[in-house]
Amino acid sequence: MKQNVFLWFVIMGFSMLSSCQISHETSPTSFMGFKDQIFYVKEFPQTFTLSGETVPDIDIIGIQDIQICDTMIIFSGKGQKNLWACYSLPRYDYLGSLLTKGNGPNEFIQAPWVSSATFFNERDELHAGIYDFQRGRVFNANITQTLKTGKLDMHLMRDSLPPFLFNFFIIDSARYFCKEANHQQTQQTRYLIERDKQLHPAVFDSLNCVKLEEMQDINILSTITKFNPARNIVVEMPVGLNYLNMYSLDGTFTRTLCIGDKVDDIEDIQNKKLWERIYTFNDIATFPDFWGVVYINEDVKTYQTGRKKLPCIYLFDWEGKPLAELKLQHFITTFDIDLRNRTLYTFDLEDEVLHKYDISEILTKIGR
Repeated sequence: MKQNVFLWFVIMGFSMLSSCQISHETSPTSFMGFKDQIFYVKEFPQTFTLSGETVPDIDIIGIQDIQICDTMIIFSGKGQKNLWACYSLPRYDYLGSLLTKGNGPNEFIQAPWVSSATFFNERDELHAGIYDFQRGRVFNANITQTLKTGKLDMHLMRDSLPPFLFNFFIIDSARYFCKEANHQQTQQTRYLIERDKQLHPAVFDSLNCVKLEEMQDINILSTITKFNPARNIVVEMPVGLNYLNMYSLDGTFTRTLCIGDKVDDIEDIQNKKLWERIYTFNDIATFPDFWGVVYINEDVKTYQTGRKKLPCIYLFDWEGKPLAELKLQHFITTFDIDLRNRTLYTFDLEDEVLHKYDISEILTKIGR
């Protein structure tokens, strides 16, 4: 989850694709993907340089993350109370806040990142499935009723999951996706929880088999993971590898998208000093017809001591076809898109600046 990734940062048409099977000589511990379904992204069909950004008129400080849900933008913050603040779109009327830090039964030791929650609708009301990172609990927060009544409407869904999971999302009312470190912090293992059973679908095998040397940085294997329930497709974005993984939970669809001519070798990365390793991707956001990632491609030392490379947002469809490259003229750590008002929002955690762009023309040109 983003909590783990952030800790690491602080401490330190298919004509655009070509398919190639990875060498059989490559060790299974050096590649965390689908070796028979690797597609190399050679270029993007369209490139746009973003400009004309404005700063939304929102009076809020201490933002760490953003999430757009239909007609609402939600900010997660760093304070003790009102950890999530909700504003209307596009007027930015303040709607209310929820969640509190603390040790109480409905409180969180660490503020949950809003983009790591699983949002869903029940009876035309917006809900958020929230994983408690420190205590392994899962809550169902009724956002609609909370904002309507001014009182937190939240109940415990499960209290027996492992704490400190690297990734988590809710598949449905009975199933959860989990990813945790094990084998003395040398592996990150994906599995499903269905009621009281732990399941290991075969599609996870090639991703789970990668094992690091002892005393290595476990975050070499860290990913930010998103799920599209309508398409039953998971997207995994490693933070330090040059490829992205897409797969269905039943294994009928798998794809590895490599940015560049050669997939990164995890064994080679382990042989590099921490400062020399590459920080590749930063954030991922998903939408009904496409998804996107923030591409950084900068060594850890430069990124930590003084960023130089301006990031890009890469957009793909749900078959893995590249759609567009959006070039930015400032640094960002996260983004989201208000599809209803055709507006891109970006935020930078270091500079604490929120920008918005009118991307109506871009969405039209990529057929969205």
